[in-house]
Amino acid sequence: MKKMIQWLCGFCLLAGLLSGCHTKFIQDQVEIYAPEDPELFSTAGIDAQGYRLDAQTEHRVQSQILRSSKSFTISFWFKPEANFEWTTLLSMGRDDRHVMQLATSGNPTGERCGLNYSIQSGNKAYRVISEKEATVETGIYNHIVLTQEGNTVTLYLNGEETASGNVAKQVKQLRTDELILGKSLIYNDPQAEGTFQDFQIINQAWTAEEVQAEFDRFYPKAVLDTFHFSNQDDLTGNLWFAENPVRDLYFSWSSDKPEIITDQGKLTKPTAAQGDQEVTITAKVEHKGQTFTKDFKFAVLADSPKTRLKRDRIAVNNDFQPLMNENDVLPAAAENGSQLEWTVLSGGIELQENRIVKTTASEKVNARLQVTIRQGELSETIERDVVVLDAFTGYVLSYFNGELGEERGKLAYSRDGLHWTDLNQGEAVLTSELGNGRIRDPFIGRDRDGNFVLLATEGFDNPDIYLWRSSDLVTFTDHQLVPVSLWDPFLKMSGTRAWAPEMCYDPEQDLYYIYFSDPTEKDESALYYVTTRDFEHYSYPGNFFKPGYTVIDGTVLQAQGKYWLFYKDERKAAQTIYYASTDALSKLFGEAYDQEFLFP
Repeated sequence: MKKMIQWLCGFCLLAGLLSGCHTKFIQDQVEIYAPEDPELFSTAGIDAQGYRLDAQTEHRVQSQILRSSKSFTISFWFKPEANFEWTTLLSMGRDDRHVMQLATSGNPTGERCGLNYSIQSGNKAYRVISEKEATVETGIYNHIVLTQEGNTVTLYLNGEETASGNVAKQVKQLRTDELILGKSLIYNDPQAEGTFQDFQIINQAWTAEEVQAEFDRFYPKAVLDTFHFSNQDDLTGNLWFAENPVRDLYFSWSSDKPEIITDQGKLTKPTAAQGDQEVTITAKVEHKGQTFTKDFKFAVLADSPKTRLKRDRIAVNNDFQPLMNENDVLPAAAENGSQLEWTVLSGGIELQENRIVKTTASEKVNARLQVTIRQGELSETIERDVVVLDAFTGYVLSYFNGELGEERGKLAYSRDGLHWTDLNQGEAVLTSELGNGRIRDPFIGRDRDGNFVLLATEGFDNPDIYLWRSSDLVTFTDHQLVPVSLWDPFLKMSGTRAWAPEMCYDPEQDLYYIYFSDPTEKDESALYYVTTRDFEHYSYPGNFFKPGYTVIDGTVLQAQGKYWLFYKDERKAAQTIYYASTDALSKLFGEAYDQEFLFP
C-alpha cells in the first residue's frame, strides 16, 4: 500500500493545522499520517479524513522524529468500536526484546488498568499505567496523547493526564522508524477496531496546557458526532432532544421550518397541498469561545400514495419473516391500505386463498416467496427465502427450578397456553458441565433454518451465558459457554452479570441479536446485546435499549410491521412492564412507551 508522510515545518503551517487552538505551538517539525489508499478511508471522519482500523487494514508510519528525538508527542483521535483488554493502539520495535506498545487497557500487575504504555529493554519491561477507569470509550472520538521528555513518559486521555513515569529506555533506542497503528508488533493482542484521524507526531513534548487546547479544539465536534436520530427519512412523531448538559456541554436546537418542526421538536404534519417537507434541525454549542454546530435533515412526508407505499413496504418487510408454518394465512392488505399479492417462486408449497399448504411431507420445506405491494398505480416487490414448518399445534415453555445453587432447565408443553404438562417426566432437560452448571432463565428461539437455539443465564454473578442448539429439543449439540458481558464503564456494564439472555433474528442483515441484562450500575443499567451470524463469532457488546433508568428482562416480539421490546422497569416507584419499538433492528430501540403501564 502506498502511504505518504507529509512534513510540515515551521510555526505558521502548524498553526494552520491546529486552527482554533489558543495556545502557541512552536515546533521545528510535525509528521502527519495521510495514506493515499482509498480502501483505508472511513466515512466516520469529522472535518478531516478518517481512517479505518480493523483486521483487514494496516497502517505503518515512518517517523524520523521517533527514530532520533529524545522528546516527542504522539497525538490522535480514535473512535473505537470495541475495547477488549489489551487492545493495541500503537506498537514499535525490532523484536520482543526491543518493543514499545500503547494499549487501551490491560492487567500487567494482575489487576485491571486503563491506558498503559510499555517499553521492553532486554528481559525487563518498563510501564506507565493508568487507573482502570482511564480507558477509551466506544462510540465516540477519544483524544489520546503520548509524550516523552527524556525518560519521562506521560499519558493523556481526553485532555487529562492519566499517568506519568520514568522509563529506563527511550523510543529512539529501539533503532527503528516504523510505527504500527492498531496492531501489536509481536503479541497476539486484540487489534484496535474503529476510526482514527488527526494522527500527528510532534518533535517536542506538549505541555498539559497544549494537550488541553488540542482537546478543546475538537471535543464538541466529537460529542455532536454521537447525536443520531433513527427516523430522519420519515419523521412521524415529535423529536426528543437530550436534556442539558450532555457530557458537560450545553446545546441549543433550532429549526429552519418551525411551522413543521418547532425548536422544541414538536411535529406538525404537512398538508397534501404543502407536500413533502425537508426540515433542517441544528444543534449548537458554545465552548471556550468557539461555536460548534451540526445539522440534521428530516424528511416530513405528506400523506400520498407514495408515502403510504413507502411505509407499507417497511412494515411488510418486517412482517415477512423467514420462518412460517403450514396453514399460516398471508395478509391481503397492509396497514396503510396497500394491497398485497403473494406468489410462490419455488419450493414445495402452494397458496390456497393466501393459506400456505405444503406439497411435500417434510417437516421443514424450503421455498421462495414474493410479495407485490400495490398502492394505486405504484408498486414494489420483496422476495425472500423461507422455511415452512409444520402447522402450529401448541406451545413449549422453558423454565428452571431446583435448590439454590443447583438450578436446572426444564421444558413443558401446552395446547392452549393455559394448561401445561412437563416434558421428560419433569426431569431436567438442560444441564451443563461447563461453568458452574447452574441453569437459570432458559430461553427457546429458532434460527433462520428453523432449528432451535436455547440460551440461559449461568448462575447469578457471571458474565457468560449458556447456549445449546437442537433440531428436536431432545438432542442438544454445540453446547457453549459464551462470554457476552464485559467491563465497560461507559456502557455502564460491569462485566459480572448476563441475566435472562434472549435472541431475535434480523433477515435484513442476516444477523442474530443476543440481548441480556447486567443490572449493577445504580439507575443507569441498560439492556445490552451482542450479534452473531454463526453462533461461533460474537461482536463487542453494545446498548440494546437505554432509557436512562435501570431495566432488565427484555423480550422482543415482531408484529404490526415493527419490532416490540417489552422490559421491566427497575425503578422502585415503577416496578412495572413497559415497551419500546423500532422499525429496524439495526436502529436498535429508541422509541419508548414508558408512560403506558402494562402490568403495575
